[in-house]
Amino acid sequence: MARELRTGLARTGRYLLSHHEPHEYDRCHRLAVGGRTVRLCARCSGVYPGILAGVALVLTDTAPAAWPWLVACGPAPALVDWAATTFTLRRGSNAIRTASGALLGLGYGVAVPWFLTARPLWLLAVAAGYGGVAAALLVRSRAESVDEETDRDGENAGENRSQGA
Repeated sequence: MARELRTGLARTGRYLLSHHEPHEYDRCHRLAVGGRTVRLCARCSGVYPGILAGVALVLTDTAPAAWPWLVACGPAPALVDWAATTFTLRRGSNAIRTASGALLGLGYGVAVPWFLTARPLWLLAVAAGYGGVAAALLVRSRAESVDEETDRDGENAGENRSQGA
């Protein structure tokens, strides 16, 4: 089992702190650790501390009047930034990714324990709304990436010529 674990980690180790492929490393913070380069996803580096801060707010009952705003509005900047960098030529910046990730994490960190303890049902509507928008955008993103790969491979070349393209 130890050998299987080592083999699995050798194959997936680069994804441990960053889920990005090498052509997306511009979306990562680059750190030097022990003479090695470690890549840390910029958005995730904001999300996880944000989650901890949100959970702390709920557990200490701090600023409950702000909770609805954090949950309803906190994820929006990350979604907008992701969409802008996915569907336009805008490259974005890691500072924006980290800050929007922190707001996203804060929203998550407040929403989950709040829902588990007080069960405000409107949180489900917020989650469904963001989930629906994110799912639709992911489907569009995947469809566009498949179209680009097909065009790059030339599989549509004859089809495009026959349509006068």
